[in-house]
Amino acid sequence: LLIVNVIWGSTFIMVDTAVETVSVFVFLALRFGIAFLALLIFFAYFLIKKPPTKADLWRGVLIGVFLFGGYTFQTFGLQCGTGPGKAGFITGLSVVLVPIFSAIILKKKPHSLSWLGIAIAVIGLGLLSFDTGWHFGISDIKGDFLVLAGAICFAFHIISIDRFIQKSLFIPLTVFQVGTTAVLSWLLTVTFWGRSFPIVFNSQVLFAVIFTGLVATALIYATQTFVQKRTSPTHVAVIFATEPVFAAIFAVSLTTETFLLRQWGGCALILAAMLFQQILDIFYIKDARAKKEPLKNSNTEKKEESKTHSIEEEKTQEKSV
Repeated sequence: LLIVNVIWGSTFIMVDTAVETVSVFVFLALRFGIAFLALLIFFAYFLIKKPPTKADLWRGVLIGVFLFGGYTFQTFGLQCGTGPGKAGFITGLSVVLVPIFSAIILKKKPHSLSWLGIAIAVIGLGLLSFDTGWHFGISDIKGDFLVLAGAICFAFHIISIDRFIQKSLFIPLTVFQVGTTAVLSWLLTVTFWGRSFPIVFNSQVLFAVIFTGLVATALIYATQTFVQKRTSPTHVAVIFATEPVFAAIFAVSLTTETFLLRQWGGCALILAAMLFQQILDIFYIKDARAKKEPLKNSNTEKKEESKTHSIEEEKTQEKSV
């Protein structure tokens, strides 16, 4: 998963460059179309041998809708002026949102200290997003909020995978979520084709489409879906917290984008909020398990006492007979 985040961090620059000459939806349609075909070819034998159910289909579709929303908002945000490094950090905010939305969906209330982590993340986002002098840059803020909407979708994407991976195999979930994103992207491509979006293909765009399609989509989401069955969302989120770090490193190293000290401070606060939230969840889970242990032992003792009492009654009845 750490390698996954290195790859994802590097794609912010590719996407930012590609959408300068190609429509957002054309890029997404090509990217996920290539990924979908690659997954169908690679997993063809498995899908034929063990056909997916309707439940697998609808679960994969729902996951794909969240994935489509995440990439669409994120790519629009990049096109509206948000830099790759900043977009990477804002997208990383989804790690903080995961436990909050999990509480709403799974009816599990977050620890009261979770709100402290959220507050730290919001302050960090403000330091990162505000222009010099603490004034809003309209173009940047518009892009920032679009990327934030994508972060919300990505949070639901993680939650939905965790909810469904225990009921379905990872292969159909991976194929259907990528396929759904591809279909939705093609539908919007047909809708907007030839209007206000520039459509110019070059070697950089083709490389970005092929690389993000095969590596950063097909391989990455198959890996994520597979791993989430064997670990908790908290552990996945902790590792995902490294994605914006790699995005910033690639952005500063390979482009002209620069970060002010204030912006680096905001990045540090967002990352600290992510780690704080996940560490809190880990200790909260341990505390909950510790509280349940005495109850478990008590129930075991009661069962043993009941079993002993039942045996004594049987012996008494045998003597009476």
